[in-house]
Amino acid sequence: MSEPPQLHSRRTLNLRFDIPISKTKEFWDALKRGKLVTTKCSKCGNITFPPQADCPRCMSSETEWVELGTEATLVTFTHVRVTPASFEGKGPYTIAIAELKDGLKVLAWLEGVDAEKAKPGLKVRVEARASGDGNPYYVFVPA
Repeated sequence: MSEPPQLHSRRTLNLRFDIPISKTKEFWDALKRGKLVTTKCSKCGNITFPPQADCPRCMSSETEWVELGTEATLVTFTHVRVTPASFEGKGPYTIAIAELKDGLKVLAWLEGVDAEKAKPGLKVRVEARASGDGNPYYVFVPA
């Protein structure tokens, strides 16, 4: 039995993802103002980050927006030296998880810290940024 022919293409494929943000718009708007907010379930009080349209604990759609502090403590991190194709040209970077004062753990890039000086327990803060095309995002920086 012969194997079917395999087709290969070396063309570049550009994908565009349009992700609806209507239920998390307040998060992005607050980030543009330099604030970090998330959702709190009005029924059970569960606070989630990143913001969720529905509570993952009780499945309620009744949420309210609460402001989070920006002070945090580094929990863990990893240095990425071999970058994926989507980050070509960005060089090595560090991704970290830090715990906010209210106990929530947040994932973000860690900037402004040499790789050998990053250690669990390091005091960091969440800082809002804007990409070249104006989209908001956040990073950790030394406190």
